[in-house]
Amino acid sequence: MTPAATKPAPKPTTKAPTRAPTEPAAAACEIVSNAGNCYNAGQFCRKADVGRSTHAANGRMIYCRPDGGQPRWGY
Repeated sequence: MTPAATKPAPKPTTKAPTRAPTEPAAAACEIVSNAGNCYNAGQFCRKADVGRSTHAANGRMIYCRPDGGQPRWGY
């Protein structure tokens, strides 16, 4: 019989910590909705955010601008 080959110890793996679903994605978007979500182009924005910009959920920069009677986020 041959001696049993020893297996090398598995390498430790590291994973980035995951955020809780209710935590806002601060690194992805600077301005979040009241529910804590990133905005997307076409969505309504708060009157207090008119003239401000943030990153959309897809990473593109969006701007809050007046659009008729209600301001909206757009590219």
